[in-house]
Amino acid sequence: MTAHKEDMLNTKKNGVSGWSKFLTVLQELGKALQFPVAVLPFAAILNRFGALGITYTTGAEGEITNAIGYWISYIIQKPGSVAFDQLPLLFAIGISFGLAKDHRGEVTMVAAIMYFIIILMTSEHGIPEMLYGNVLTKTVYNADGTEIIGQYSSLMYVFTETQVQGVAVITGATYVLNVGVLGGVVSGVVAAMLYNKFKEIKLPAALSFFGGRRFVPMIGIVAAMGLVAIFAILWPWIQLVLMLMGQAVADPNNPAVAIPGTGLYAFLNRLLLPFGLHQILNTFFWFQMPIKGEIIAPITGEIIPPIDGGTFTWINGDINAFAKGLNTSGLFQSGYFPIMMGGVPAIAAAMIFASKKDRRTEVMGFLGGVALVSFVSGITEPVEFSFVFLSPVLLLVHAGMSAIFMMITTAMQIQIGFGFSAGFIDYAVSFAQSWGLSTYKGGAMEVVSNPLMMLPLIAAAGGAYFVVFSLLIRKLNIQTPGREEDGGYVSAPVDITTTSSKDSGSKADKYETAAAKFIAAIGSDNLESIDNCATRLRLVLKDNKNIDVAAIKATGVSFGIKQLGDQALQIVIGPDVEHYANAMKRIKNV
Repeated sequence: MTAHKEDMLNTKKNGVSGWSKFLTVLQELGKALQFPVAVLPFAAILNRFGALGITYTTGAEGEITNAIGYWISYIIQKPGSVAFDQLPLLFAIGISFGLAKDHRGEVTMVAAIMYFIIILMTSEHGIPEMLYGNVLTKTVYNADGTEIIGQYSSLMYVFTETQVQGVAVITGATYVLNVGVLGGVVSGVVAAMLYNKFKEIKLPAALSFFGGRRFVPMIGIVAAMGLVAIFAILWPWIQLVLMLMGQAVADPNNPAVAIPGTGLYAFLNRLLLPFGLHQILNTFFWFQMPIKGEIIAPITGEIIPPIDGGTFTWINGDINAFAKGLNTSGLFQSGYFPIMMGGVPAIAAAMIFASKKDRRTEVMGFLGGVALVSFVSGITEPVEFSFVFLSPVLLLVHAGMSAIFMMITTAMQIQIGFGFSAGFIDYAVSFAQSWGLSTYKGGAMEVVSNPLMMLPLIAAAGGAYFVVFSLLIRKLNIQTPGREEDGGYVSAPVDITTTSSKDSGSKADKYETAAAKFIAAIGSDNLESIDNCATRLRLVLKDNKNIDVAAIKATGVSFGIKQLGDQALQIVIGPDVEHYANAMKRIKNV
């Protein structure tokens, strides 16, 4: 072999290895994002019901009209609001813990310190103002427009205009530069990287006290200063663009941009689902994108003026904005309700009726259950992973129909948010706030955007999905569950050398037996790390091509398998995936 050819092969090999590592890193980040997100469902329930109670126990001027009801509502609402008020910090803590190799708590302290440094030094009168205080400035006057208060940069401030003798005059400036959830994510990722690299560092004897894990906070503070510099230089310009985009896309009154914008987001979201990367996309729209609007009370639709006396409020992220009652929120969430409550259960129904008659009862047993889970909780992956790897056509159709229903809800200006996912639970919890947003619009839009209009959309999505998927599955002869030519996932018995000592048929035995089969099919020596997110086992292997896929499917608990690069492997199981992951860890003694 010539030297040139050998170099080309090495380059190709290294490229594949690099891509595999990149996919593995993204998989780990997607998994780690589940830690902070897991806090939100219960917090959203407390926050929404508590806020509703406060609305009905206070008067127009904020005075308490029913002391008992108010204080009960206050006690319910405030603990729930904490999660949304401190979202960036939760992301810093949760991601650092999730990415740390040994999942020890020390890394979360480092992430929190780094995040606090970034927030403090990029706040008002901080480093960004030192760099850009005289860039794109506007003059701010006092209330009667007779005296100049100062010059403020449009990169960091939003302005309040007042009519003074018929002339618009800027009379207020509010500092809005905020690294938000991105600051938390970056702090968590960098803290975990530093922790994994330096947690076992050894220093000279005189400095040995500061070795190992005690060294990480020090290097973390130094790294935070570098991150401050990067954020201070780049973030003001990035946020300016994001704010302009947020005003355009997250605005029900700008349909020319909002409709295609939310549709494209939904399309990309479903396309990224098989790779587990949709959570990274969601993080920006749900937790980071700045949105401007007015705060609206639940049910009544009354405007709640901001504390600072201005007209508008800026809030980062669609989920947080809806939780606060922003009138421009919910557009990146509402369109999922027809999909997850109507469309995905209809896909399951289509696959059941398309299955062979002698296997229909068997298929109904597991697809019927996960269809109900999708309707109630919004967890759709067990159904989706039953077909996304079998047919790219079905995945593209699913992504396209998701985009269509997202655009329909945007056009109708239906605004419903969620704390976890777009299932019936979140629909019920968000109903009061959604009703208030529709009442606020008034006129014909009060009817069109009413949350009750979501019910016929859910039914329409269910009908459309059932017809389209039934036709495609039969027409293209797609081997969805119950249609396999070999009768299903059948393989030779797996040699299980490690089983549970508990009674046969117990839940513990079920989890450990399946876990032992997974390990046997993968190869114990081939398995490097075991983790999970909400519905999937997320594994890192020495070589994910050297596994027995049929044996994994034969366990009867896997809804799909995805190999990312050369090392990452995902096994879709469902909401009880954590029990399988824990069983695998017990067997592997890790």
